[in-house]
Amino acid sequence: MEDFWSRRANAPKYERTIRIFGHPVIFDSNHPHVLDSATMAEQMYSTADFQNESTWRVHITVHDPNPIPAPPPKRLVDLVHYAGAGDWLSMDLREWGNCFADMKHGEAHVVVSSSLADQPEQICLVILNTILTNFVTRHGYSMLHASALVKDNHILLLQAPHGTGKSTTALRLLLNGYKLLSDSMVYIGEHDNKLWMGGFPVGRIKLRSDMLPLFPALAAHAVDEPVRDETKHRVELNRVDNELTYQEMIQINRVEYCLLERWDKSESSIESLTEEELWPEIMVNSLLYDTPELWSENLRKIALLLGHANLHRLRIGTSEDEIIKTVNQLWMR
Repeated sequence: MEDFWSRRANAPKYERTIRIFGHPVIFDSNHPHVLDSATMAEQMYSTADFQNESTWRVHITVHDPNPIPAPPPKRLVDLVHYAGAGDWLSMDLREWGNCFADMKHGEAHVVVSSSLADQPEQICLVILNTILTNFVTRHGYSMLHASALVKDNHILLLQAPHGTGKSTTALRLLLNGYKLLSDSMVYIGEHDNKLWMGGFPVGRIKLRSDMLPLFPALAAHAVDEPVRDETKHRVELNRVDNELTYQEMIQINRVEYCLLERWDKSESSIESLTEEELWPEIMVNSLLYDTPELWSENLRKIALLLGHANLHRLRIGTSEDEIIKTVNQLWMR
């Protein structure tokens, strides 16, 4: 009997379950090794001791068009076409595959070529990260673009425009007793009437080329990565020293929230900031979504975060010792 639309060949035979911020995510596929991408994705999110009730599902089918495409380029992400409306999201990866995600129900269908299936890291970075971050923000988490560090079970948030030196400042603090939750995005959610923060991607930091000589021990582990109009250098801190990273979601009790600025003086300074001054920066560094209900809920949880936060304007100077000394003063108050 004819295998109409290759349904028998495409039927899932393998399964793997991961957890994202406590949510079980069940992956299935007709190809065993493509599920390695799910394991890679799980490692990029903070772990959680608790479990959320809703379960998400991602179906990955390996199926080749005719003719079979060559291996995808290293920067496949630059070729992806995105579309969406309401609760759905679509990704077109040209001859290498496509994806359709139902964000409301937490379910996604992915079809990839065998040549892309042989590159689980690309599947993780290009497809799964997009699916999972959208599931996270659709199911109860607010997002902020910020660096988050942990010291003495308290959180230091650094928010700044690109090129201000946020990652470099975070790395200097890491080498002086702090741990990195995330250098890119943090997510705020509620569980058991408590407020929690998780990071994505966990343990990863990116540096400009001119900063690498300042951290020779890390330069040996750096991998080039094009970011916007420049090449940055990605370092997976877990491969350097596990003690530099904070792997778990953290309950939000005390937060030192800093807007970061640079100036040409050697010294650094901190001054108080009002919520009215901070909110415009939050609005351009938070969730981008066209549903008013989701946007309002996103801002509600950020407001809860601010209820635990001391707000500061942190001006960093040229002296590393001054930066460390100035930030450490926050923990003495």
